[in-house]
Amino acid sequence: MTLETLRNRLGPPWPALDVHVHPMACFGPYKVGSAGEDARRLIEVGRRARVEKMCLFSLHPTCPREPTVEQCREANDYAMAMRDAAPDVFLPFCYVNPMYPDEAVAEIDRCVGGGRMCGVKLWVARRATDPGLGPILERAVALDVPVLQHAWIKTTGNLTGESFPRDVADLARRYPKARIIMAHLNGCGLRGIEDVAGCPNIFVDTSGGDPESGLVEAAVAALGPGRVVYGSDAPIRHFGVQLGKTLGTDLPDGVKQDILWNNTARLLPKWAEVKPLEGGA
Repeated sequence: MTLETLRNRLGPPWPALDVHVHPMACFGPYKVGSAGEDARRLIEVGRRARVEKMCLFSLHPTCPREPTVEQCREANDYAMAMRDAAPDVFLPFCYVNPMYPDEAVAEIDRCVGGGRMCGVKLWVARRATDPGLGPILERAVALDVPVLQHAWIKTTGNLTGESFPRDVADLARRYPKARIIMAHLNGCGLRGIEDVAGCPNIFVDTSGGDPESGLVEAAVAALGPGRVVYGSDAPIRHFGVQLGKTLGTDLPDGVKQDILWNNTARLLPKWAEVKPLEGGA
């Protein structure tokens, strides 16, 4: 058996749309000389796993937990440069800091309203219960783009500004018109699924650790097949390993296809020009 044959047997029978990807430049072990090189290397690795499109958000090369306005701007410029290098692959999200609500809204207007980014990314500067998220969510709703919010339940204790799933549920109830993607199914676990199950405007991505038997099935059972989306958190995690969380389940093929492509396609704005595939659930 050739390597190509093995890849074809292990890969999904449909292309995948990854909702959670970072530039290689965000993380120390990966050295890249330019946004173009960053794009090329991510595309090469992704395509071996049949990941054809990626929602991309930079956290700045230094990954500060409380980035300045300028650092957010630099991060977004880098993500847009990667999009410009491969516009058929990358769908960048605008990274902002709720510590600076007014400046965050201005950056969303610059990057989403003007630069046609496809969503908003929030990390760990402030928890989802913080009032600084209010103007950000309102602007995302007005521009009709989703918001991806980092969340986790850590046995060692979350960071000061790091959201728990219950915080994301609070945010969703405050802004019921917002489309919120809660990151890290494995990091949030069964308790996290339970915390957000009653919020129909929350979708959960499958990133956040190695495959764990039964977890994706539990999310589909509690949330429904339309509220689970494939995310890898590449390059922290490998595209193919993260695909295995969905492909290795006993879920119907139509549900798997929805997780790997269709559910995210329906969340993105029209200008992303990403359509659902035929044959979903």
